[in-house]
Amino acid sequence: MGTPDGKWRVEVVRVGREQQYRVFRDGELLPYRGAMGTVERLLHEDGYTMADLIEVADPATAGAS
Repeated sequence: MGTPDGKWRVEVVRVGREQQYRVFRDGELLPYRGAMGTVERLLHEDGYTMADLIEVADPATAGAS
């Protein structure tokens, strides 16, 4: 998921039975990996909400043929 302008990207990461989130801002991985509340707070501080997020291509496979 990410913002339409590409500034924020959020990836869901499974750790055992737990779901965590890896957060990127301007392509840089932030040192936050945790619960949805953390993601919501970070987005809100920059003027975004979870509703602003859209599906984006996985950067690891984008452009793969």
